[in-house]
Amino acid sequence: MTSGRRTLRYTSLDEVMPDVERLLEGHTTAGKWSLAQICRHLATATRRVVDLPASTSYDLSNRVSEEKKRQVFETGMLPEGLPGPPEIMPGETLSEPEEAEGLRAAIAHYRASRGPVVPHRFFGELTKEEWDQLLLIHLAHHLSFAVPKAV
Repeated sequence: MTSGRRTLRYTSLDEVMPDVERLLEGHTTAGKWSLAQICRHLATATRRVVDLPASTSYDLSNRVSEEKKRQVFETGMLPEGLPGPPEIMPGETLSEPEEAEGLRAAIAHYRASRGPVVPHRFFGELTKEEWDQLLLIHLAHHLSFAVPKAV
């Protein structure tokens, strides 16, 4: 695990934005991305899973075993360094507050949707409850690289 990350696990989407707001008051980051880049990536990925058409296909050779899937869901942790699709990697970003608002809007968009209809590129078909849990795991994974400054 990257040095300087915090241990983080969300149990509800209601916990995410208060944490981001606390980070906006002052933080440091471990790893390569700024808080704005983290928020941009999370917003893009969150929207993508509900906006992609059901006919979207993925390379089946990227699928992981049921054991690895179970490990992620039980531990609540994603391995570091998984390659993401280029279209969800953060490039140019807006300010931290603007990107945080983009994440807030993406979470609201996800909540208002019927839920993802596409299979996950690594885990395959997931139930709505599994998608919800995976979203929380993904959010916690990336936001764990941003550490609030002591007040």
